[in-house]
Amino acid sequence: MKLYCMRYLESYGKGIKVPSSYLDYYNQINSQKQINKLAGKYKNKKIILYGAGIMSKILFENFDLSKLNIVKICDAKYPKNSDETFFSYPVISPEELKNEDYDIIFVNLKDYERIINNIKYRIIINTKNEDKHVVRLLKPTLDFIIKQILF
Repeated sequence: MKLYCMRYLESYGKGIKVPSSYLDYYNQINSQKQINKLAGKYKNKKIILYGAGIMSKILFENFDLSKLNIVKICDAKYPKNSDETFFSYPVISPEELKNEDYDIIFVNLKDYERIINNIKYRIIINTKNEDKHVVRLLKPTLDFIIKQILF
């Protein structure tokens, strides 16, 4: 898949390598349109975004997520009770999902299936949040899938 054939760019002089094709991918799947649709569907719902890596960095820098009611960012790289932020949002560790107050978790990672299963069946099972939805944030459009198959 073309998505995995990546060119790398320097990001803000910090030495972080940013796969430029993530932005291309997000544009090709009409990410802003999907985000706006989710914002309407989950209006006034408390959202936790799982993933504080390159993919989310590109998303926050290039798309308007302000209509989503994101209350926190979750990622395994953050320790419990961290006072750090990611794009001005407070961050939490996956373990803290057990007791957090939220309505839905959107996962924004390449290996979203593994993370979703881990959250649902290892972290929030048998907690007050076990019935909360944990889903992929953005999905490939049919156009994108067809282009990947044909070209």
